[in-house]
Amino acid sequence: MRLWKNEDARVPLALIGVLFVLISAGTSLKLSQMDARMASSMATNTDINAADTALLYARADLARIVNYAGMAALKQMGETPVIEFDPNSQYNTSGMPDTAEFNRNWAKGMMTHTMNQYIESNYMYDRYQYRGYAVNVEPITNWNKTDIIPIYMALDRGPEPPLLAPNETYQTYWKATVPLTISIVDLASGDTIDEQDIIVGNLILARYPLLESLTTEYETRLNGAEAVMTETTAFAMGYTWARGYFQYYYPKDGPENIVDNEHLSLIVNGALLLDQGFVFNSADPASIIEYGMQTKKTLEGKKELDMAEFLSSAELVNGSYQVDPNADAAMSTGDFFNATKVMDAALHIDYNATPITDFLNNDSLPDGSAVRSQIQDIIPQVYSTTLATGIDRQVTTIPGDHDGYESSHSIDSWGEPDSMSQVGTVSRDAYVPGNLYGEIWEATWTREHVWRHYYWVEYGCIKNGVPSICQRLEHNDKTTIDTREDRVTVTLKAKENSMTSISLNYAGTTISTDNDIDDAYTSKDVDYVAIHTDPGLEGAYDRYKSNTFDPNVESNVKNMGFDADNYDARTFDVTAPDWLEMEARYAVEEITRQIRSDVHLSPDINYMEYPNPADAMRATAIDLTNKIKANQSRYVDKARYHDGSKYSSCSAKTISQVREWYVDEVLYQVNKQYGGASNKINDEIDSSFDDSADDVREANNNGASLLKSALCFPIGLTMRAEHVMDDGTKYDVDDLAYWDENVTLGVDMAPDHLHYDQIPWQPQ
Repeated sequence: MRLWKNEDARVPLALIGVLFVLISAGTSLKLSQMDARMASSMATNTDINAADTALLYARADLARIVNYAGMAALKQMGETPVIEFDPNSQYNTSGMPDTAEFNRNWAKGMMTHTMNQYIESNYMYDRYQYRGYAVNVEPITNWNKTDIIPIYMALDRGPEPPLLAPNETYQTYWKATVPLTISIVDLASGDTIDEQDIIVGNLILARYPLLESLTTEYETRLNGAEAVMTETTAFAMGYTWARGYFQYYYPKDGPENIVDNEHLSLIVNGALLLDQGFVFNSADPASIIEYGMQTKKTLEGKKELDMAEFLSSAELVNGSYQVDPNADAAMSTGDFFNATKVMDAALHIDYNATPITDFLNNDSLPDGSAVRSQIQDIIPQVYSTTLATGIDRQVTTIPGDHDGYESSHSIDSWGEPDSMSQVGTVSRDAYVPGNLYGEIWEATWTREHVWRHYYWVEYGCIKNGVPSICQRLEHNDKTTIDTREDRVTVTLKAKENSMTSISLNYAGTTISTDNDIDDAYTSKDVDYVAIHTDPGLEGAYDRYKSNTFDPNVESNVKNMGFDADNYDARTFDVTAPDWLEMEARYAVEEITRQIRSDVHLSPDINYMEYPNPADAMRATAIDLTNKIKANQSRYVDKARYHDGSKYSSCSAKTISQVREWYVDEVLYQVNKQYGGASNKINDEIDSSFDDSADDVREANNNGASLLKSALCFPIGLTMRAEHVMDDGTKYDVDDLAYWDENVTLGVDMAPDHLHYDQIPWQPQ
């Protein structure tokens, strides 16, 4: 026949049909032989009577039928699974919408039907006979008496996915048990010699439960915010990163649309194939071929591509077809080199503190810059002092001689001093509160002081008509001169100076200091960017001394009641030198240059590691904060202005505290601006996605993680299945219950490729 000589690569369907018939006949014969051997092997070879042997053979045969009935039921379920069931069906025993339970009950029903057919044909009316005995079995009256026990196995797929790993433990087989009533009849007498209730069971040698579990898991991962959403995000990221950054850096040459419909089709199909590989350890080969061809057509602009041409260039790596969405997207721009270059550049975008320092120094704002405002707030606090007059009076009073005159009768006022002269000065204290200047005076006063001596004088008198002796009180006066000598120290006191209160927003504290400037009331030369003379608080001292202290010193000495340290208190705001604000600005500029030189974003913070912009902004805030804090003492450079106990001058304190505030404010604004951007982005995600917001964030992070390595579409990679306990606990290899087997799955997805402009299904 010419049929056998035809050399084109097609086999006639008729020949395939003939081959199927021959294969089916051979398979049936082989199965029958296996059944006979199985029944024999399940019976004992010990020397027992024929009735017992008949019962044992029957039990073995019925157990075999349990397996076949189960395989038939699972086959039917696989071909026509119930997706939506009739709630009034007998198989809806729970009254709840549980499709899995309904299908399991339906399987019990189909098994019961198949077994009853076999029982009626072989185990009724003495049809099953063995050496003078018959074994009869009563039909199963209720399908619900059949019990199905799931057998669990753990799948070892080989190298685990980097994330989104599927389950490990699955229902792989069912073990079915059926209660039966069986009787043995003596054919010679027709008597029933034994009747008993037995349970027969067997492992159903079909992996339908495994396929159902895997398919159900794949379905779950397809929906909502499950794995396929993440995998779709990963493919989408590859396209948006490459094409988006290329469009940003090359607006004229970049793509018009970052992602168009053809790309969306590739993204979805790639995600479906990737997850097939994760779950089944296999993806549909035809779909892989179609995906690869569509990728070349779309990304390389090839309108026509022969499958043979594609297959000749396709390559499997360890049994898998590998794809790189980043490279594919770069290729789609038409300028692979520059697209790849801009992706690398985008990985190293240097978010830093420069926008913050620019903002703080922006004098074009309506109220001027924050730096200028703070300098103008600090200067008057430093250039301020409170001065007062202190009087310390030591009094010596010398009364005039009045011996024999014991009673003071009258005293004149002291009046004006008889003499008054300055006898010394007080040196300046090195601390505040303390004396800035002082004069020591001595003053003398005199006054008249009348003393009186009283005495009794006797004289004759008549009392009640009777002559008597009487007494009268008389006195003598003596005028003396009292002398008062006062030693009075009059001081010009510095009560306090340069009291500052400066809020540090980042530290959450306040710079609160006073009285900490060395010789604040003396003008001195200072050296910053330029050499200047800092008048300090000398002007306040001069004004107080000339206007208050000097004019009142003599009256303060004369005023005998003055003896305290807070007379004529005055607070002075001294006008700071004009150059001070500019020197403070120079100090701020110095810090700004240092921060710009030192502080750069860690290269680990990029769109690959932090695909969620909110996370990237938060990580940026933390990274910049840590780097600024690591150099904070160097930026503040307090030792340049402060010797450990005091500031060297008023201007030094001003500049130092401006520096301290500025570094703290940069830290505060870094966290406020970048942290605020993070919060705003998260708020937008929460608002847009409601309860799914966290799933979206997780999908972004996981999608980026997937893109760190090549994505693989495996084709029929073998998995090892190990019998495990119901809770997934593995048996030891030496345990009796342990066994393992190889599982290799093939996937057939229909249609092979989802096109954005084609509807692959019609409503059923």
